[in-house]
Amino acid sequence: MFCMFFIKFVDYFYDMIKTGLILILGFLLINLCINAQENKIDSLLQQLEQVPEQDKAEIYNQLAVFNTKNSPGLRIEYGKKALDIALKYELKEEKLHSLSNIATGYAYSGDNLKALEYDLKALDMAKELNNNKFLSNIFSNLGYDYYYLGNFEKSLECNLNALAIRNEMLETGLPESEKNLASSYNNIGSLYNSMGQHQKALEYFQKGLDIGKKLGDSIDIGQSLHNIGSIYEKLKESDKALDYYQDALEIRKKYGNKREIAETLNNLGIIMKHMNFLDKALEYLFESIQIFSEINNKGGATSVTNNIAGIYLLQKNPERAYPYIIKGIELAEETGQKKTLSEIYVNLVDYYVLIGDYKNAFKTQEKFLILKDTLYSTNLAEKVSEMQTKYETERKEKEISLLTKDNEIQSLKIRKQSIQLYLLIAVVLVVVLIGSLLFSRYKLKQKHYQSELEKKNLETEQRLLRSQMNPHFIFNSLNSIQSYISGNNALTAMTYLSKFAKLMRYILENSRKKMISLEDEVNTLQLYIELERIRFKQKFDFIIEIDPKLHTETTYIPPMLIQPFVENSIKHGLRNIKEQGHLQLNFKSNHEVIFCSINDNGIGRDQAQKLNKDIKGKHKSLGMHLTKERLEALNSESKSDIKVEIIDLKNEKGEPAGTEVQITLPFEIE
Repeated sequence: MFCMFFIKFVDYFYDMIKTGLILILGFLLINLCINAQENKIDSLLQQLEQVPEQDKAEIYNQLAVFNTKNSPGLRIEYGKKALDIALKYELKEEKLHSLSNIATGYAYSGDNLKALEYDLKALDMAKELNNNKFLSNIFSNLGYDYYYLGNFEKSLECNLNALAIRNEMLETGLPESEKNLASSYNNIGSLYNSMGQHQKALEYFQKGLDIGKKLGDSIDIGQSLHNIGSIYEKLKESDKALDYYQDALEIRKKYGNKREIAETLNNLGIIMKHMNFLDKALEYLFESIQIFSEINNKGGATSVTNNIAGIYLLQKNPERAYPYIIKGIELAEETGQKKTLSEIYVNLVDYYVLIGDYKNAFKTQEKFLILKDTLYSTNLAEKVSEMQTKYETERKEKEISLLTKDNEIQSLKIRKQSIQLYLLIAVVLVVVLIGSLLFSRYKLKQKHYQSELEKKNLETEQRLLRSQMNPHFIFNSLNSIQSYISGNNALTAMTYLSKFAKLMRYILENSRKKMISLEDEVNTLQLYIELERIRFKQKFDFIIEIDPKLHTETTYIPPMLIQPFVENSIKHGLRNIKEQGHLQLNFKSNHEVIFCSINDNGIGRDQAQKLNKDIKGKHKSLGMHLTKERLEALNSESKSDIKVEIIDLKNEKGEPAGTEVQITLPFEIE
């Protein structure tokens, strides 16, 4: 037993020495690289004055790479100069490099919306040039962009694409592919960590750490240690998290990446907060926000600002917390960080609770739930109920405090009994009146049977159409939810189920009304399209644009008139195309009517009819037939002029390029 223990101890000691030597060599190499980098920048600046203009694009792109993490503004500046030259001389390779450089610069400065814009352009260019190395890097960058913008599902998709390409590159022996794998593992681990799958996240972080140690790459080691610390932070194992964060900070300070140093300082502040060392937490957080300000990284500053507010709230100091909460909201909205914005709303709720303003606390909690629903499904009903109960309790206590005298309470009881008596008399009168009306109607029905029957049929059909929802859609949606659950994809299942429930609620509410607000109609359409988009595996994207002149809350239109045409576009047009589908809805004000257009780049009506004929024989669309009858009934009943025009779109070659439906709707203003 002693021998085995001694052997294990020797092996462990050997591994520690080996890791230490690797780290020391890594730090020496970093110092050499910094000196070499400064010499290289000077050399490139001299070359700029000597080479022809079209050769300057390559030099600008190299300068952009050398000014990366601590000078993101320079990377953007040099990247844009390279892009201008690449576009002028049609240099595709340099165009790809410059787009990627600009996107990276925006990402390091915390502007993820701009980074996403340029990364998407770079992705198209990389696909055109079939450049796998750049393709994997751009997918990885897109994963980073989508993560900070709160679109976890899209982020995971992009990171898995990057990982697949890098594994393929590793098998073919391409250089740097193993190092890039470490980056992919860390990115995917961060996603799983945010979604609460900590064990799966830890597996990916450990893979990244193993590769970093194997290659002696201090950057990957520092990133992996930082990420593993975040796992233990969420598992509330503060001592372990503190150890990993301190190791990560030590490494990151040696290779001097200010953004990453600030990130680790921020997380150390959070750990100090969990361990109730609040003054030490503020010390770390203020140091972090100072560094983020130096490099003009608004994205990083947003999270730190919110954490400082959280410390002041714990110290029962809402006055000092409030300015940081407001500043955090401004930064989050400016940089598009939905995830961080949702966390700031939590602090804002706590602020209102602390000052006793339960009404605003409840309203802010509702904003938080709406935003949280777009990130991932979470059951927060209990917290909402708690806030609502506090608000209602406060309101009722104020009402009761006014009733201080016994005679006022007794008067209230007598008045209540009188109201009940009057209500009972009113109900009896209404029943008698309804009975009389029914009897009169029965007598008139004998004389006007045919006309009354037609009117009744039209009214009944209109009600049915108003509450109509394709049963195939409901069946398919439930099947989709079942498949996600069976596939252990709980996040997607919960997201889908939440949206499905909201859509059903909208339909049930709208079915009771002859006119609904344009806002409700657009919300219903958006939910329906989102569900269909998830069900068809992101086969198409969509945009809903509304004329700023239209006040959606006070503009009213007949409900569920547009949905059948949207359903037709998805089911018969977009569903059967091979490329990515596009669906666009436009609402414009045109004097006394609303002009709605539905555009898709589907296969067109002729091809759709051929497919339907092959599949269903003589089947006719009942939904469109009923919609046509409903339009006729509405025009007849309200003497309005609802028009529908369907246009077959063609490309330059005269081939089908989709369909456009133009609907002219009357509207009412509240």
